[in-house]
Amino acid sequence: MNKTKEKGSLVSGAIFSPMMMFMLPVMVATFLQAMYAAVDLLVIGRFVSTDPTVTQNATAAVGTGGMIMTLITYVIQGLTTGITVTLGRFIGAKDRKGATRTVGAAICIFAVMAVGLTLIMEVGAPYFAKWMNAPDLELTTLYLRICGAGLIFITAYNGISGLFKGIGNSNLPLVFVGIACVVNIALDLILVIVVGLGVAGVAIATISAQAVSVILSLIIISRKELPFDVSLKSIGFHGGETKSILLAGVPLAAQDFLTNFSFIVINSVANHLGGDPSVWSAIASGYSVDNKLTAFMMAIPVAFLQSMSVFTAQNVGAKQPERISKGLRYMIFTSVSAGILLSLLCYFGGGLLASIFTSDTQSIYYAAEYLKGYAADAVVACLLLMITGYFNGQGHSTFSMTQGLIGAFCVRIPVILFISKMPNATLFQVGFFGAMATYTQLAICICFFFVFKKLDSRKN
Repeated sequence: MNKTKEKGSLVSGAIFSPMMMFMLPVMVATFLQAMYAAVDLLVIGRFVSTDPTVTQNATAAVGTGGMIMTLITYVIQGLTTGITVTLGRFIGAKDRKGATRTVGAAICIFAVMAVGLTLIMEVGAPYFAKWMNAPDLELTTLYLRICGAGLIFITAYNGISGLFKGIGNSNLPLVFVGIACVVNIALDLILVIVVGLGVAGVAIATISAQAVSVILSLIIISRKELPFDVSLKSIGFHGGETKSILLAGVPLAAQDFLTNFSFIVINSVANHLGGDPSVWSAIASGYSVDNKLTAFMMAIPVAFLQSMSVFTAQNVGAKQPERISKGLRYMIFTSVSAGILLSLLCYFGGGLLASIFTSDTQSIYYAAEYLKGYAADAVVACLLLMITGYFNGQGHSTFSMTQGLIGAFCVRIPVILFISKMPNATLFQVGFFGAMATYTQLAICICFFFVFKKLDSRKN
């Protein structure tokens, strides 16, 4: 039996349903991964103290620290996409040797990354907290250092998930993160409510859950038949595969860093927005809630990006450009529809969503205010990331980095800094005008798409 004819294949047969079946577990897994920090915030916001000021400071510490950890996680995921794309091409071409060498190179790259990022976090935590204008510097530093100590597990989990996505299996990463999420929730409740560790408790719970996820994934890998070999002999910085991973992954990691760095700037501005110091902690707390809510919402655009990347990469390897074009048309319609629904949710449901994470009325008000403005961004986010995934799969990750850099540093950051100088600036304005970067990036991607297609047609 021809394996490429199997149900659910991304390189033969139906297109739309296998893509959706691949994307759904990716979406849920990303959603559950976002739940780690969200549950931390929910438990802190409702159980850490009955004093509103203490609750606001603790919420801001977890939210602000979580923003830094999200930045680092997105950098890791960017490099992971390089592994997914490289492995996907070997899988599409049925090259087991190339796939094996890719896995061996990935292990080495991620080991070095884990050590480097851990050192950066442990040394830089107090400086990051101060730069972010965190209301309570000591609490934020504590959260960052504990989470930083667990970066080896965060790095390992994302690397392993990238390998499975590269072979077209998005179900196992979902299982890993689902179990870890249950562990995280249980430990959050125990360490905060029972033991009383507060901010330190939720940080310990997060890294412990990630450790469980990695251990489970390694056990499953050792027992599962895979289209590549894993052995000590195969581990090494194999020249061609290492170069391919880095060429595809580093620009994406840089893009994710720059894009999320621009949101870090927004967080820093939001923490001291307005001229009244009496509401700064409430605004910081409200925006911390927004960080978690938008992380949940971004699970959908990220799923479009990763799914389109894998689908395109595998079909590039299988030399099926017409199949890629059909898949792109399906995903344009689907991503636009999803964006409209996300936008409506942000605009009309912000207050209700924020009330899940905190009972503080001021924080809920400011969180809802930002989300109304952010609705302008949400409506096109799925489309932008889906198109970016298409370019990643085609090998144009340098372009992806470039358009991300333009959006972050030429549009989003200048706009937000300008708004911060306004005497009566609001979180609505921050959310609404920050969307200018997303629209700029989308316009650049659309222009590049037509140029790319024109050049491709000339080659043929």
